[in-house]
Parts: sequence; C-alpha cells; structure tokens
Amino acid sequence: MIMQNDTFILSRQGWLPIALAATFFILFTMTGLHFFQFIAGAVLMAFLVLFRNPERSSPSADPLGILSSVDGVVLAIEDTNINDEGMKKITILNGLWNVSMLRAPYNGTVEGCRIRHGVSLGLQDPLAEMLNEKAVLSFRSLRGDDIYLEHASAQSCFSIALGVEDGEKIKEGNRYGFLAKGRTILYLPSTAELMIHPGNDLRAGESIIGRFNG
Repeated sequence: MIMQNDTFILSRQGWLPIALAATFFILFTMTGLHFFQFIAGAVLMAFLVLFRNPERSSPSADPLGILSSVDGVVLAIEDTNINDEGMKKITILNGLWNVSMLRAPYNGTVEGCRIRHGVSLGLQDPLAEMLNEKAVLSFRSLRGDDIYLEHASAQSCFSIALGVEDGEKIKEGNRYGFLAKGRTILYLPSTAELMIHPGNDLRAGESIIGRFNG
C-alpha cells in the first residue's frame, strides 16, 4: 500500500502543497516581491516540517509489546467499557509540529478501518465529536490480541489519510496513515500492562506504551 511504502524524506501527502509553496517562493524571488517572498518561504518551511517523514526503528522485538501509533503527548489514561468489555482508554494529543505519520503498533492484521469525512473543529467545540473527520481502526496481533484506535482531526486543513485495508497484514512500525493535528484514542485490553503516564511524550513506532498479558 501507498503509506507502507511512503519512505521518502517527505510524505507523499505533502508533495503537492510543498511544490506549490516552492513555486510561489521562486516566482516572488524572481520578481523582487520580497514581502510575498518571505511569506511563501515561511509557508514552505512550515510544510517541510509538517510533512517530514523520518525513519523509525523499534526498540525491541518483544512479541507482547505495543508501540505508539502516533507522535504526541499522553493527555489521559482511563478505565472504560466497550460493548460490556473492560478496556484501558489512552488519549494522545498530537500537534502540527509532531511527525504526522501513523505507524502500526505491532506485527499483525488490520481487522477493520474506516474514515468518516467531516470538518476540523477545535476539540473543545461541542460539535467536534459529531462533525470532525475521524478514522477508526482495529489491529489484531499474531497471537490474537486486539486493540482499537480512533484518530480525530482538529483545526487542520489537511485530511486524515489511511493506506491500509481490512484484512491486510502489517509489520510493527510500518506507516499506515497520516494525521496532521488532532487526537488519538487507543483502547487496550484491561489486562494490558501500561508503561506510560499522563504527560509523557510519545514517538510513533518507537515508544513502548504497554504489553499484552502473557
């Protein structure tokens, strides 16, 4: 799939906006319009940061380990119930200056994925939960453990993108999507052992957030 093979230093999601910003920067430079040259240059630099696509390597080969799928800060950890099943709910916020590529939490299979297209209101807006663009995925590990992920866009002009399909096998740390800015909610089995706390900074594909119960 496109995302898993998206290994260039800049994400394919950003090729068009970067090319447009670079074109305007060159145009304004050649015509001597220095104010607009400065604006275009600032936009170009911002896009280069936003769409950077660094390589990441897993810190361990623990078959029970669960890696973070997103860069960001842990906002909250709670106990909750999903379909009468106890789960641990981890909320992560990622900003525009975090790396935007989403990565697989472990070796396994994509059991389901879908996107609800919508707007990109601030998360504090009461209509955000109902109207914001959202992607929902489930991953099953090689030994049959499941986790669920919900990515919601917030105050961003760039859409969520997914590069995987239902039933697709995926390797730990592989890129599967793009989220410029927003909130990620991760649901783990209640028996999972967590290795993070609110306030921790996470790096997709590198930070270990927990382990399944062996």
